[in-house]
Amino acid sequence: MELGSRRIYTTMPSKLRSSSSLLPRILLLSLLLLLFYSLILRRPITSNIASPPPCDLFSGRWVFNPETPKPLYDETCPFHRNAWNCLRNKRDNMDVINSWRWEPNVCGLSRIDPTRFLGMMRNKNVGFVGDSLNENFLVSFLCILRVADPSAIKWKKKKAWRGAYFPKFNVTVAYHRAVLLAKYQWQARSSAEANQDGVKGTYRVDVDVPANEWINVTSFYDVLIFNSGHWWGYDKFPKETPLVFYRKGKPINPPLDILPGFELVLQNMVSYIQREVPAKTLKFWRLQSPRHFYGGDWNQNGSCLLDKPLEENQEQWSEQRSKKD
Repeated sequence: MELGSRRIYTTMPSKLRSSSSLLPRILLLSLLLLLFYSLILRRPITSNIASPPPCDLFSGRWVFNPETPKPLYDETCPFHRNAWNCLRNKRDNMDVINSWRWEPNVCGLSRIDPTRFLGMMRNKNVGFVGDSLNENFLVSFLCILRVADPSAIKWKKKKAWRGAYFPKFNVTVAYHRAVLLAKYQWQARSSAEANQDGVKGTYRVDVDVPANEWINVTSFYDVLIFNSGHWWGYDKFPKETPLVFYRKGKPINPPLDILPGFELVLQNMVSYIQREVPAKTLKFWRLQSPRHFYGGDWNQNGSCLLDKPLEENQEQWSEQRSKKD
C-alpha cells in the first residue's frame, strides 16, 4: 500500500492464511466422498433372502372344504348348455361337488375376480379352439364373467360355435369347434363298395391344413387356448368309418393308424400356429383330462355319478372295464 512517497506493507493474518490453505483439501475430500458414494449406489443390491420358487399352478391337489364359496353364478345364466346345466337339472350332490377346491403345492390360488379379469382384458378378445373340453370350460367361464357385466350378449360371429360379448369392457370371449384341429370331411362310399369290406366311408384328414372354423380368425384374438384329444379314439371313428390321413393333398402311404395320425396333426398344427398366428398373441395348449364315466362309456349308457375328483392316474371307465374283463 502506497501513501505519499512511503510504501506501507501489511501482512495477512495467520488464521486467514491457514484457512485458505485448508480449502483445497476440503474440496478434494468432498469430491472423494462423492465418488465413493456414487460407486456404492452403482453396485447391485444383494440380499441373503432367497427368492420364492416359481408358482406351478398345475402341481397340486384337490382339497375338500365345505366352507368353499359356492359358484358365482346360478342356473339362470343364459350361456348354459341346457343338457349340461347341472344346477337347473338338479344334479345330485352339487353341494359336495362344489366343496372341492384345487390347491397348488407351493403357492396360493385366489378365486377368480371377474371384474378384475375383464378390466385387465379391456378391448381384447379371448378365443378357445378345440373339442367339448374347451367348450364346457368356456360356458362356465362366460357365466362367471357375466357377474361383472350383466349386459353381456351371445356372440357367434367369425364362425364361432358359441361365445359372448361384454360391452362394458369391450371384450369378446368365444369358442370355435374344431375337434381334430385339422381339416376333416366325410367321404361316402357306394353301397357296393361298403358291402365288400364293411367300410361305409372314410373321414379325410388333411394333417397340414387347419380346420375352416379357426384358420382365418387367429388375428382377431389376443389370447388363444387350443386343445384336442378325446375325439382321437375308435369310439369316435370305428373301423366302419375310419380316418384317412392326407398331406399336401395326397394320401399318406403307408396309411397311418389313428394315434400316429394324431401325433402328426399336432406337429403340423403347432408348426402352423408358430408360423402364422401373430407373435403378439398369447397362446396356451390345454391338456386332455381323463374320462370319468361310470357304468359304461359316453355312448354306452355311461353316466357321471362321482362326487369327488379322480385319483392321480385314475380313469374311471377304464378301471370298470378292466374289472369286467
